[in-house]
Amino acid sequence: MKNLKYLSLFFVGLAMVFSGCEKSTSTEDISSITHFVTFELEEGEVVIIEKGEEYVEPGYTAFEGETDVTSSVQVSGEVGESLGVYEINYSAVNEDGYPSSLTRQVIVYDPTSPEDDISGEYIAEVVRTEADGTNPRPRTNSLAISQVTQGIFYVEGFLGNYYSIGSEYGPAYRMDGYIALNSDYTISVLYSHLAGWGDGLEDLLNGAYDPETGQIYWESIYAGSDIFAVTAY
Repeated sequence: MKNLKYLSLFFVGLAMVFSGCEKSTSTEDISSITHFVTFELEEGEVVIIEKGEEYVEPGYTAFEGETDVTSSVQVSGEVGESLGVYEINYSAVNEDGYPSSLTRQVIVYDPTSPEDDISGEYIAEVVRTEADGTNPRPRTNSLAISQVTQGIFYVEGFLGNYYSIGSEYGPAYRMDGYIALNSDYTISVLYSHLAGWGDGLEDLLNGAYDPETGQIYWESIYAGSDIFAVTAY
């Protein structure tokens, strides 16, 4: 009987050990997957129309995983009749409350603008000064311009790549955007953005293109009204 008693106690202890080793079924072992809403824009993320032409939404679709949620998309933004770059924003929230968005740019161009194509890779002489023109800091870099449509061009380097190349910060600090070549060969900025700091130009002054020499000049106002005088040739 004594041995039987000890054997009984042994099995009780063994049962307690194994019960203590059972895997926890708490919520920390539960995983879930959320699908962010994705968008597909008819005619792409950039649409070009003539000045005075009414903008007609080309269409869009949105999916949360494999589920079509187009009806839940909120669309905001307006397109004006004057020359410029306008933004239409498409946004939605998934079933778990996470937001997604996508932006379409609508470029309005002037069909009477010069047909000159100023696209190309340029040497860029840039002189940075204070707002009053003092403390000049010259650098020689490069910039690129590509034609979007008649009279509208995309610039990679509004600041003459002062930061991205000159300071070796990289492409995120280049300051890109759109310019318009006007009928009198002046240049005006339509849109600018520097991804690294999330901002754009304060202004662009004295922009001009010389069709005889092919030289381009502008003064980018940025960084607390500093002047970045860019000569591209």
